[in-house]
Amino acid sequence: MSPASQHLEWFGASVRGRLHQHQGCPNQDAWQGISNTSGTAIVVSDGMGSKPNARIGAQMACRAVKDAIKPWAKTENPPPVTLLRLIHLFWGLYVLPHKEEDSAATCLFAVVVPSGALTIAKLGDGIAAIRDVDGNLKILGEERQGFSNQTTALGIARSTQEWTVITRPCLSPQTAVLLATDGIADDLVSDRIGDFIHTLVTEFGAMPPLQRRHALHRELRNWSTPNHLDDKTLAVLWCKQAQEQSK
Repeated sequence: MSPASQHLEWFGASVRGRLHQHQGCPNQDAWQGISNTSGTAIVVSDGMGSKPNARIGAQMACRAVKDAIKPWAKTENPPPVTLLRLIHLFWGLYVLPHKEEDSAATCLFAVVVPSGALTIAKLGDGIAAIRDVDGNLKILGEERQGFSNQTTALGIARSTQEWTVITRPCLSPQTAVLLATDGIADDLVSDRIGDFIHTLVTEFGAMPPLQRRHALHRELRNWSTPNHLDDKTLAVLWCKQAQEQSK
């Protein structure tokens, strides 16, 4: 599929968890969708609750990804490690004058550059997964075991090797990427994640933006897991079928 034929869509939502509502604290998750000449992308971040500037850290993670994509995408066949280094650099600047360790935040993103190439990356907790049209599911980092699952994040990671990254030549039609913070990821049953992604795209993807926003917020606030306390954030990026583009 040529880049020109790609028709990419994205959406997302974030709600404050019951614990933060009870404590009178703001939502420490953040997300952003990006569509410009540099590419199309989604990013989610979860500020570490034990850190005093967690909310700022998460917000600046989204900003850092957006701004890092611009110079990175201008290079032909840019390596993902360059983008990761730029994200660390920009994020460190954006959280100033706060200390990086006081602003630690996870960072998960998916980006399709103008050439059509897809990069998905994950640093820290949460889930990043891609579902193909045939239902095949790939979860970033699922093969890790033991100590390699210890929490890391912007402000904690000391090397880009702590990221998990996958790349593809393109995002094929009817293929979708899900990013979610651990408020959602911890409650997902592994063999139902593909169905969850499919449901998000088919049920929410066709809604008008305002209606979809309200519906997603309602679903996240009424999360099915009893006594759910954490902030909840998700974002979806998918490629429409050719017949969908002509509607």
